[in-house]
Amino acid sequence: MNKSMVRYLLSKLLLIESGLLLVPLVVAFIYHEPSRVVSSIIMTIAILLLIGLLGIAFKPQNYHIYTKEGLLIVALCWILWSFFGALPFVLSGQIPSIIDAFFEMSSGFTTTGATILPDVSVLSHSMLFWRSFAHLIGGMGVLVFALAIMENSKNSHLEVMRAEVPGPVFGKVVSKLRETAQILYVIYLSMFAVICVILVGVGMPLFDSLITAMGCAGTGGFAVYNDSIAHYHSSLITNIVSIAVLLFGINFNLYYFLLLRKFKAFFKDEELRTYISIIIVATALIWLNVSGLYASAGKGLEIAFFEVSNVITTTGFGITDLTVWPLFSQVILLILMFIGGSAGSTAGGFKVMRALILTKISKNQVLSSLYPNRVMTIHVNQQPLDKETQHSVLKYLSLYVTCLLVLTLFLSLDNSDFMVVASAAASTFNNIGPLLGTDQTFNIFSPFSKLLMSFAMIAGRLEIFPILLLFIPKTWSKY
Repeated sequence: MNKSMVRYLLSKLLLIESGLLLVPLVVAFIYHEPSRVVSSIIMTIAILLLIGLLGIAFKPQNYHIYTKEGLLIVALCWILWSFFGALPFVLSGQIPSIIDAFFEMSSGFTTTGATILPDVSVLSHSMLFWRSFAHLIGGMGVLVFALAIMENSKNSHLEVMRAEVPGPVFGKVVSKLRETAQILYVIYLSMFAVICVILVGVGMPLFDSLITAMGCAGTGGFAVYNDSIAHYHSSLITNIVSIAVLLFGINFNLYYFLLLRKFKAFFKDEELRTYISIIIVATALIWLNVSGLYASAGKGLEIAFFEVSNVITTTGFGITDLTVWPLFSQVILLILMFIGGSAGSTAGGFKVMRALILTKISKNQVLSSLYPNRVMTIHVNQQPLDKETQHSVLKYLSLYVTCLLVLTLFLSLDNSDFMVVASAAASTFNNIGPLLGTDQTFNIFSPFSKLLMSFAMIAGRLEIFPILLLFIPKTWSKY
């Protein structure tokens, strides 16, 4: 293993994080925040600069990295960014526990939106901004962001980007990887800016609009107030957020097709059609089930659409008390937690594309029992799907279910309510955020469970393999 290259790239990534911390530092100055808050950010920047500069002082002789190094860099980067990103909370005293702060920033960078804070008003403007800014950076991917701004070294970063971009198949939109990262981030940030302008235009304060737009873009869900989007008492804002998060739950490669005016490729995409169909069906079923809880049918539809859009895209903004919903509707939301958004989007979960492929595999298995001599092929977007991709989806499913069950088992030691435990496991592992079955935050769990869920959030965002490799001895071997 090329350890010197792993050290070198990680050091560069820590230097990038030190630069990103300048943004909340500016926010702290704008709002004239206490010196302890300002100094906590400056101290974190200094620590990152020291470690980063020491790490790049000795350049590696061999710049080549392969799959193992790529997976290792991705896993360690997300852990280190979350750890060092948590330091301002601890040093400022706003979240004294390093485990709680690590949980909060893991939730931020992985765009989960889960929180240990019963009351977010304890956070200053700069800290509120920093944890939501993590949504914006982590939404498209920490490493995708880094590749978009770092110089093109002697080594291709394909293995790094392949390890981070979610979905069963990784594809570049253009031939050069750095240009792919830049195009994705231009589309992503442009959409973020449009959402922010729209929210300001409908009367939301600028700071709130930035926080909400970052939550929408990263499909994260951190909000300015404890009651989230419900605080604004505006159907217009509610519907804007519902539509915004759904747009960010679509594969960003499809938006590139729109820029190229390949409209047929966009609208004929099978995953997109499946994604929209699931949203429509789930919204209709929940609306019919909960309509009696609200003043009008229109209000019931608005809330049902909002919750479906926020859960399937794993965003997690809140607008109503889900504990009063019938079990039928809560189970639908639990299913949507597992499905998640599209591959190549900022959403988490198992991914619609994988669910689509599994459905087709299951259908073929049933048909093969009726027609044992027929050769069954699976097509996605009118193209045959190779056996390797089919097998990779099945392997991922087995690993996904195993990890989820193990996580649920450990969390059950902390809480005896199955809905709370199951939703906590699904929420963190699928990067969603809401905790069903209770009106409390993740602070009800022990420090060990919080640490476990922090790693679960990172593992879910990176689709398991990079984090698991950290605990395999062969990963650290020379060969």
